[in-house]
Amino acid sequence: MQLPTRILPTLAWLLPLSAHAQPTPSSPSAEPAKLTLEPLIVTADLWAPPFQRLPASVSVYNQAALETRGVRHFGDLVEQVPNLTFTGGTSRPRYFQIRGIGENSQYEGETPDSAVRFLVDDFDFTGLGSLAGTFDVSQVEVLRGPQAGAFGANAAGGVIRLVSRAPTSFWTGLLESSVGEDGLREGGFALGGPLVKDQPEKLMMRLAVHQHVSDGFRHNITLNRDTNARDEFSARLRLTWNPSADWRWEGAALVSRLDNGFDDFALDNNGRLTYSDQPGRDEQDSVGASLRGTYVGWQGARLTSVSSGSWVDSTYSYDDDWTAASYEGFSHHTRDRSLFNQELRLDSTTATAAIDRWTLGAFFSNLDEDTRYTNTDPGNIRGLVTRYDATNTALFGQVGHRLSTRTRVVLGLRWESLDVKGTGTRTRFRASRNAYDPVVTFSPAFDDSLLGGKVSLEHQLANGHFVFASVTRGYKGGAVNVDARIDPLKDPLVYDTEYLWNYEVGYRGTWLDQRLRADITVFHLDRRDTQVRDSAGFGGSYRFFTDNANDARVTGLEASATFALTPDWSVEASAAQMDSALDRFVLENGNAGGGRELANTPRHGFTAGLRYRPAQGFFGSVDWVNRARQYDSNNQNEARRPYSVVNANLGFAWKEWTITVWGRNLTDKVYDQRVFFFGNEDPDYVETRYESRAAPRQIGVTASYRF
Repeated sequence: MQLPTRILPTLAWLLPLSAHAQPTPSSPSAEPAKLTLEPLIVTADLWAPPFQRLPASVSVYNQAALETRGVRHFGDLVEQVPNLTFTGGTSRPRYFQIRGIGENSQYEGETPDSAVRFLVDDFDFTGLGSLAGTFDVSQVEVLRGPQAGAFGANAAGGVIRLVSRAPTSFWTGLLESSVGEDGLREGGFALGGPLVKDQPEKLMMRLAVHQHVSDGFRHNITLNRDTNARDEFSARLRLTWNPSADWRWEGAALVSRLDNGFDDFALDNNGRLTYSDQPGRDEQDSVGASLRGTYVGWQGARLTSVSSGSWVDSTYSYDDDWTAASYEGFSHHTRDRSLFNQELRLDSTTATAAIDRWTLGAFFSNLDEDTRYTNTDPGNIRGLVTRYDATNTALFGQVGHRLSTRTRVVLGLRWESLDVKGTGTRTRFRASRNAYDPVVTFSPAFDDSLLGGKVSLEHQLANGHFVFASVTRGYKGGAVNVDARIDPLKDPLVYDTEYLWNYEVGYRGTWLDQRLRADITVFHLDRRDTQVRDSAGFGGSYRFFTDNANDARVTGLEASATFALTPDWSVEASAAQMDSALDRFVLENGNAGGGRELANTPRHGFTAGLRYRPAQGFFGSVDWVNRARQYDSNNQNEARRPYSVVNANLGFAWKEWTITVWGRNLTDKVYDQRVFFFGNEDPDYVETRYESRAAPRQIGVTASYRF
């Protein structure tokens, strides 16, 4: 698809809207923003406090930080966020883990991921992070640790939120285009402003449209084409309506289409060439709509309603044998997911002597997912049809009490009811008999009532320094296994809720007239009845299930610092560390694991960056990223290799224009995004290590025009 075909018609329709807009004193400067240490607001937290006063471990990246790092997709940022990991095996990073909590796949029969909540504004795309482009995104937030009060069962590991640019009462816009290695072509525009001329704050809009095309860093020798290529389109519309002094309504719509190939693995692990004769696909069509209403007409209280719905159709397929010269097999998954969330909240707007602040709320969510899977070889057509239906209902509250002018204690509680039903149906057609095997169907169900909460003690020291200590009881809800290939006499049909106790102590401060900002959090996480995803089988034939293992522990820290050397020069650094252990376990079916550190918990990670960004003229930055080895699975002992990569950019800013030459993985480091260990090579199927490699060096140029 040609790059302009989706963008230009919309741009031609919208530009006349802004043609008559007159500059106003409130219009933002066209000059690039300096790297200053301005206050940050963490919107994903229940009370949306300033970064400096949030009693939790969090990383926040504003628009300037994203631009100086050359971030084009959330996947470009993951390696730089302390104790955040992701799992490869897809065309874009989709499955995320925080402090080792989070799923690393959703193969046939595996249930949807709900451990790390992934939000784009008010849209919930948990387990669907492939659509996380950062064009016209104003802020990225990562909250680490169980978020029991705000999100409950959907955020046992933490929360990731992308915040797009909001509508403004004056017209602004952005045009951007990129070209680079790997056949990269990108283009996008954003435009926003008032729709009522005489009342600019009455009705405002912002539209962002973006297109990405690239070759996917792989070339298929068998078919002599780029079968791992990406073709991605996204559009977001935000509207803000202020009909009166008491009401504010914010609506949003999102459309995303990922038409990507997936041809990643080769038996020789060369990382650049593939040999599949039946290359796969990784496609995701997403539509979302949300409406947030806020009423402030009551004395002492504010009412907020947030409704959101999303509908996602996806296809994930691959060549089982990765070659044209071995056994034949092709796996094809299609999924239809619909999700509806509704939240009602009542927040205090005035403080009393006893209560500094309070919140009461109710939450309802329903997720439906239908999956069809076929595995085809010359002698068989194996089929699996599943349905997964989960309903969550919750009541939550949070209250803060000031012990003194500088000290506050906060208590939050959440009660949640979880009702999960599933159906799995297995079929198999045998070509040799020209007949089907008997159909097998399972219909497991699970329900539970869950109670979680958090108590934190906050103290504001002199000169802007802040310390906190907290204890959180989180939970990762139990559910059902819907893979009808499992043996119900050995494999579990349901698995239980996992509970987590998280203990944190943190410190944040600024020094040298706020030129230096730093924070550190030390934590200990206890996991009870740890949920583990497992599998059994060989070649292209597996059965998947989740079960409860034994207890696990993670102890670590997350730290970051930013120092403005001059108004134009700054340095940044972050550090992460985790020591983890999963007790040895043997499941009822005999599968064993544990006895070592948890999967997705690298022992350390470091980043360091140097930036030069004046208001106009030349600018540049360089970043060094380091990660220790990590396991991908809790039941096999192959680990990703440790690595260090260097990213950099050099550009020139002049008035509204910015030109940037950027490079990622400049040393062309070879490292892993996913490691498997199983037998897949004919004739003996000896268990072997197979690797999905990270992207090699890529250099490109981006031009942008802001108005």
